[in-house]
Amino acid sequence: MIGLDRPLRPEWIYDTLRLIEVGSKPTEFYETFEEIAKELVGKEGKRKVRTVVFRSFLYSLQKGNAVVQDNTFLKLTKNKPLNYMEPLFLWKILLDYETARFIAQKIALCVDNTGHLSTPLLSKKLVQQYGDRDVVKKSFRSFRATLVNFKILKHENKSDYLLLPQKSVSNEQVKDFLKLYAGYFLKSEFVDLQSIPTEFFQFFKPVNLVSVAQEYNGREWEYVRETERDVVIMKR
Repeated sequence: MIGLDRPLRPEWIYDTLRLIEVGSKPTEFYETFEEIAKELVGKEGKRKVRTVVFRSFLYSLQKGNAVVQDNTFLKLTKNKPLNYMEPLFLWKILLDYETARFIAQKIALCVDNTGHLSTPLLSKKLVQQYGDRDVVKKSFRSFRATLVNFKILKHENKSDYLLLPQKSVSNEQVKDFLKLYAGYFLKSEFVDLQSIPTEFFQFFKPVNLVSVAQEYNGREWEYVRETERDVVIMKR
């Protein structure tokens, strides 16, 4: 998918997924989402945001939409706190949306030495890449607002945004990302750690992927280190 339709909040995703039961019909939780997303105004606005959440965190991870099937996010939200899930939610958004990955990639080029983000410059780069289309501009606004909701950016006034300090992620969180990246994004059992695009870790403190690969070697995957690549082979 190219563009993110609506801004998301991590707590909307988390609270909704915690209540969804495997084997049930997704439609049973439509009203539940609307009650959770109290900040949204209007039935149509809630419907559109709900569509984005269900598309990313349910439908894209299963075959068919009639019945809820188990997935990583449903399992983890039952056992992990919101602060553990937030990076995984953001990673899934980046995996899903091409413009989100592009923005994450270019954002460092549009930040001055005080951390202030030039949104006009970033918007210009996005338009140069994808064209001057409403869907592109809407995607930029939606992802920018999403980054504010995830406390990656701080909205100071009008078009003035501040890039907040990078967040730390644990080896366990990175392990869950690698499994998602392999199964959902690459659709492969093989992940070359050196080939993972840098935009996935743009908002986080430096991650030692080799350390993660070694820690979970033999449990989640087999780790093979060669001269020009570091490969993990996921277990089925």
